[in-house]
Amino acid sequence: MVRRAEAARSLLAAAGALALIATLLLTGLVAYSRQVVAAGVAGTVAAAAPGESSVLAGGSAGTGAADLDRRDAAVRARFTAGLGGRPVGVYAAGYSAGRQLTGRTGDAVPDSGGVVYGSVVFLQDLPRHATLSAGSWPRPGARPVQTAVGEGAARVLGLEPGDRVPVTDRLTGKASALVVSGIWRPVDDRDAYWRLAPDVSAGVAAGTATYGPLVVDRADFVRDFARSASASWLADVDLSGAGVADLRRVADAADAQRRSLPGATGLGTSGYVDSGLSGLADQLSRADLVGRSALVTPVLLVSVLSGLALVLVAVLLTEHRRAESALLRARGATAWQLAGLSAAEAVAVALPAALLAPPLAAAAVHLAGERGWFGLGQPGSWWPGPGLWLVALAAAAGCAIAITAPVLRGGTYVEDLMARSRPNRRAVVQRAGADLLLVAVAVLGWLQLRQYSSPLAAGVSGGLGIDPLLAAAPTLGILAGATLALRLLMPAARAAERVLGGRRRFAALFGMWQAGRRPHAGPVLLLALAVAAGTVGWCLAATAQRSQIDQAGHDVGADLRVVEQSGAAPAGRAEALAALPGVTRVLPGWREGITGAEQGSADLIAVDAAAAGDAVRVRSDLYDGGPRALATALTGARTTAPVLALPAGRRLTGRFSITGALAFDGDGAPTLTAVLTDPAGTLTRVPLIGGGTFSAELPAPDGGPLRLAGFIAGVDTFSFDPLQLTVSRLAVDGRPVTLDDRWSVASRQQAAPAKVQGGTLTAEVDGYGAGRTQFAVVRTVQGRPVPVVATPAARDQLHLSPGGQTKLHLGGGDVPVRLTGTIAAVPGSANAAALLVDLPSLRSALFYQAGLVHDTQEWWLAVPADRHDEAAAGARRLPGLTVLDRRSIAAASATDAYGVGGRTALFVAAIGALILAAAGILVDVRTTARRRIGELAVLHTLGAGPRLLARSLMTEQAFLAGTGVLAGLAVGVGVAATMAPLVVLTPQATRPVPEPLLVVDWWRAGGTALLLFALAVGLSAVTGSALRRRLATARLHLGADK
Repeated sequence: MVRRAEAARSLLAAAGALALIATLLLTGLVAYSRQVVAAGVAGTVAAAAPGESSVLAGGSAGTGAADLDRRDAAVRARFTAGLGGRPVGVYAAGYSAGRQLTGRTGDAVPDSGGVVYGSVVFLQDLPRHATLSAGSWPRPGARPVQTAVGEGAARVLGLEPGDRVPVTDRLTGKASALVVSGIWRPVDDRDAYWRLAPDVSAGVAAGTATYGPLVVDRADFVRDFARSASASWLADVDLSGAGVADLRRVADAADAQRRSLPGATGLGTSGYVDSGLSGLADQLSRADLVGRSALVTPVLLVSVLSGLALVLVAVLLTEHRRAESALLRARGATAWQLAGLSAAEAVAVALPAALLAPPLAAAAVHLAGERGWFGLGQPGSWWPGPGLWLVALAAAAGCAIAITAPVLRGGTYVEDLMARSRPNRRAVVQRAGADLLLVAVAVLGWLQLRQYSSPLAAGVSGGLGIDPLLAAAPTLGILAGATLALRLLMPAARAAERVLGGRRRFAALFGMWQAGRRPHAGPVLLLALAVAAGTVGWCLAATAQRSQIDQAGHDVGADLRVVEQSGAAPAGRAEALAALPGVTRVLPGWREGITGAEQGSADLIAVDAAAAGDAVRVRSDLYDGGPRALATALTGARTTAPVLALPAGRRLTGRFSITGALAFDGDGAPTLTAVLTDPAGTLTRVPLIGGGTFSAELPAPDGGPLRLAGFIAGVDTFSFDPLQLTVSRLAVDGRPVTLDDRWSVASRQQAAPAKVQGGTLTAEVDGYGAGRTQFAVVRTVQGRPVPVVATPAARDQLHLSPGGQTKLHLGGGDVPVRLTGTIAAVPGSANAAALLVDLPSLRSALFYQAGLVHDTQEWWLAVPADRHDEAAAGARRLPGLTVLDRRSIAAASATDAYGVGGRTALFVAAIGALILAAAGILVDVRTTARRRIGELAVLHTLGAGPRLLARSLMTEQAFLAGTGVLAGLAVGVGVAATMAPLVVLTPQATRPVPEPLLVVDWWRAGGTALLLFALAVGLSAVTGSALRRRLATARLHLGADK
């Protein structure tokens, strides 16, 4: 066997090199994938929201200190042993109820009854999680009680250390005072600890008039504020180093606490347990599945190319030994004996690959992790684990089988002689039956992939899993396309031969004749597969990368979207945002969830469609006609209200009164608010304070004069008897405001005309019974439906029909809407069911038909690319805002371990295809030239010169290589176009929104094709340059083997 191997040492060496490359690539991909999953888990856990990494329990604090202490001890006992085997830190907090701030409240916005509340709390271990910006921490037992106020609340309420804060218990009427001892801010506002004080950043609980936290010592809280108080406990779970299985155990333990903790700790029906740990565990499970599914395509591509390259070398080896094998058969050797010899050689060739690949792969992944390359955050082990050894053994076994398989195809001595004189023109993969079967399976995979929209499918148990057919669909498509392309090889060669037949170019004609008469399926298929695999790899990576950018822009909806943490924008916010560096457009925004007749909810997003311009990032393919047509659909039926122009000035004065069945208990005094509008349609509320006579400062006009849209009145009543509002002597800086007669009453329950007589506005409305009655007096306007654009899911869920009119409950009122278009996805919403509305139209409908005014919740900013980072940094410095930056989100996605891992695996597959194809071509060109030197010597003897024969070789190789790379490029682009958008997934195992668009990386794909073509032609040129010397030698041995 050694002597036999010595005679074919170059081919066996090539087979060994290919086996090592293939085994190393496969082992490296598996090792890298494991580290990517570990890095992805660590990154996801580190970036998890506070609610996803902790458990928040709460309920009534009881009737006194004893109850609170007992419940505190019981809750802590539930977490003594940790949660799911992970350590837990427990922190407690208490919250007072019904504490009204009766002193100076700064810029605080009262509720509809004119009341501002204070959130008086105790927070365990606050000094560990916050730092003082002024003053000191509260001193226990001080009189008056000392409080430390969060910076957000201090800024809104206008508090400083030493200030007194009058507080009244609205349940008992008892008045007391707090003294501000210090102002503090969180050390890390993303710490799960701040679930105990969700109002810490904005200084006000979202959607309420409760400001805080005003933190007191626990002993002072129990003594003075425990009446009707509530308490919460935060279990902060240490998830550092946790894996997917660890997270699942923690989540199961949290679910068990949710069911049993309230009853076991005495919290009873008031108790609750809230945690997002189950959602985090599910997210990590899906991300792990996505990470493993992303490995399938690269591994299959490398496996197919490796197998084909090794089979090609094995076929060449078999051709090289054809005479030797025929002689051995003639002397009695069976096919199995020859296969045994070949199998022993194959094991000897593949064994070094199995021994070297795992340590090399582990070392490479360790070094990449140590340097933070390719999305790896920490190094793995230097030494491979059992799994890598199994992968290497399986890969090496596959290599050995690929080397041995061609020997089993050998026939008798006569058959071998016939095969040598007339080589078989068909390889196995070219036979019609196999071709049709491969194409059928590829088409089936593509159809299934279109149906399920991802390589993941639900299994028998209902859980997600990797469907082998769907995951292999791209590889099957490449194989089928390349195999079909081979069918064109012979017709193309004959066509080229006919074209050249009428010209006196013997070298080109002879080269094309050789290409058409000899079996070249192996090399051409290898080239086609390599180029196609590289093209699909580059395109998949580019498509996924572009999709991440599109997702970031779509999720944010604008260059920057800033969200008011309190749920309402303070005065001057628009001006502050417009003053940020580079900001070219500031759009107010509003969003709300809508519950339809079907299960689930839809998102409603409202922005000024007419002023949006480039501020709202709508990809042109999402709406038929693009952003311009979308703006037209939303603003074509905009309502124009007949507002009343006000004289120039800064102070609005007048008188108002509300008479009827009023309920005065000291807190329910009548209130009146003027509603003004600017040319952009923004509604601004101006409280009119001062009893019967009011004098209020008007906001500075922005972009044009202020105009009066109406009034909002509120009063406590005890019956349904009529109320009467009168507004008179209205003036701006002493200049009278002339009221015409176009006024009406608007509220959620009734509508009626209002009267104007002698400059006095009079409106009557029925009371709402016992409680607060609120209504508006507005300029009379003819109500029109609000145009909306909806996604298909929202259209079906809310039963909207194109052009049809219906009513939706929005912002507390029933608003008539008309569907004017369908959009694939709404910018700024990740919900498949979403609607886009023109904000001025919606505001007009709510105010003029229901008497409702909503504050701006968020802002959409347009920023030029060169000032983007500067503007984002400036927005983050503004208080009370959460900044969503599409660039930073896209950058985070680009460095996400799962995304980087998927792209890197595809890059490895593309580069591996290039290396494997290059090695296969090198062996084929060299072996083919050696095998054909005999017939070339005969032609040389008959008068063909060496240069002519060299040119014919180059023509032959150029045609074959060109056919292969062009076919591969076409197949790769075709497969990428049909399948790339279907196999790109988010880490949550969902389809990206918006749908991915194919990106063809022409530079890399074309470079791969050009490089392989140049390599094949270059090797032919090198072979041709040595042809003269080899022909002279070969002529001396003509007929020696006969």
